[in-house]
Amino acid sequence: MFRCILACDLKGGVVVRGVRGEREKYRPIHEYSRLVTTSAPLEVIRTMRPKETYIADLDRITGAGDHLSTISDISAISSTMVDAGISREEDAARLRKVSDSIIMGTETASLSLIEALQARDVLVSVDMRHGQMMAADPALPESPMMVVRRLNELDLGGIILLDIARVGSGEGIDLGLLSDAASISRHPVIVGGGVRDVQDLEQMEKAGAAGAIIASAVHSLAIPLDLLR
Repeated sequence: MFRCILACDLKGGVVVRGVRGEREKYRPIHEYSRLVTTSAPLEVIRTMRPKETYIADLDRITGAGDHLSTISDISAISSTMVDAGISREEDAARLRKVSDSIIMGTETASLSLIEALQARDVLVSVDMRHGQMMAADPALPESPMMVVRRLNELDLGGIILLDIARVGSGEGIDLGLLSDAASISRHPVIVGGGVRDVQDLEQMEKAGAAGAIIASAVHSLAIPLDLLR
């Protein structure tokens, strides 16, 4: 079954709306949403009641604190996958205590760390900006497709194709990239960034995606909330 996963970006103790990766400009979600009147994380999740929630702890990713306690509370009521900028084994150990799955993003994690921590509760996020790799480690291949092929050698719960420049843009997703990735990946492929509407979801499923990470299109009512429950 195609998975519709709510994206929940946490910054400064509140849920914010992600737009094109310009994190310093992110605003509280209630200023944009037609579904929620608060940006308090637990209240947002209680109101929306998503089956699965993708959480990006932006404070942890940028070294400005963390939301581990809040993430633990959310994990009690929704199945969570969390990107908190893992760059060390101890980061993963802490995150595993409060989430259902952990995300290792190429923006912060080295290839050796990804290899060391591979497990079924691990997803690797192939982080991109305008289709170009965002990689902390020069040992990672230079192209997204080469990274997908490299990840085939590992035991993972899935991979995420995330183009940060498309997040919150409403520009749609790169179906060509998705189709290529899905055709070569032995892992489920989840896509985030730019999803506009139900038609996009249908096209993504046909192209081979296992799921979509969505936020803006749900908060604007372009995608029915029921699809996330």
